[in-house]
Amino acid sequence: MENILLVHRKTNKKKAGKSVQTQETLVSEIAADFPIELQHAAIWKTCLRKILFCREDELSKIQPHLEDSDEILRGEQALTLLLEILCGLHSPIVGETEVYGQFKAFVESRKQLQDSLFMENRKWITFINTEVKQVRSNHLLGLGSNSYGSLIRRHTKELESASICGSGQLAIEILPWIAQKKSVQMVCRSPEKLKDFKEKYQNLKVLTYNDPQHHSQAVIIAAPLEDTDILKVLSQMPLPPSVIYDLRGEKNSLSILLQIQFPQVEVMSLEKFFSEIEETKKDTESKLQTLKKYLLEKALTFIYRTELRPLGWEDICA
Repeated sequence: MENILLVHRKTNKKKAGKSVQTQETLVSEIAADFPIELQHAAIWKTCLRKILFCREDELSKIQPHLEDSDEILRGEQALTLLLEILCGLHSPIVGETEVYGQFKAFVESRKQLQDSLFMENRKWITFINTEVKQVRSNHLLGLGSNSYGSLIRRHTKELESASICGSGQLAIEILPWIAQKKSVQMVCRSPEKLKDFKEKYQNLKVLTYNDPQHHSQAVIIAAPLEDTDILKVLSQMPLPPSVIYDLRGEKNSLSILLQIQFPQVEVMSLEKFFSEIEETKKDTESKLQTLKKYLLEKALTFIYRTELRPLGWEDICA
């Protein structure tokens, strides 16, 4: 992998229990951060894992700051794990696109920092992007819901109104799935970010958290809000919603607080989403194992490929 290795830090298994083996993201399962000494390293974070990218010759400086449970992966092992994660094979929503979107944003941020590991000429980046796109189009269609948006649409199909709290990538991904409802509003801190979407969807209202809210039958939490922020949004509605879909990865006390202030509001957390589709995952497990073998073969082919360089060293450095 062009002399690149991965340090893979997963969620604490003692804390997460058995579910860590089958679920990519749970409210109570968050991987520990790398220590402050590595704050400037190339670290990509999801809810269940953190992956540090570095060169082989940098490992000796990094190793004293690692935990015994951290995995150090090289070559086809590193490539295969990355492909599996980016294809959504470790996600409860098989083939979900959110994690790949996060990775692309991470790569772009490293390019902005002029990190040579992630520049355009890096062949491993090209390989990863090509394979993920091909796997998604050729192998993942029909393997259950492949996005949070599709799950939300399925659960809200009988409702006429919905609100999304957030303006980031997850919120924008969900919006098209519910945009055809009679009333849709997005509540965020920076309404200017959603100007183009407001023009695209005529029934969309964009509000700040301080604005009086319109009534919505469902509220979708697609931003890392505090529980108090969510309660504030509900208190500003003429009537409370019927249900809240809480997509936050952080542990929270929203259900307990709602029982006190809004007992009629149902809450569906990430954990509930994932348990619901666990049966679907069982049906697709054999297909996933076949796909993992396929990804390993693709990684091996890439690692041990033969390249013709007619210009010799000049070609290598071009």
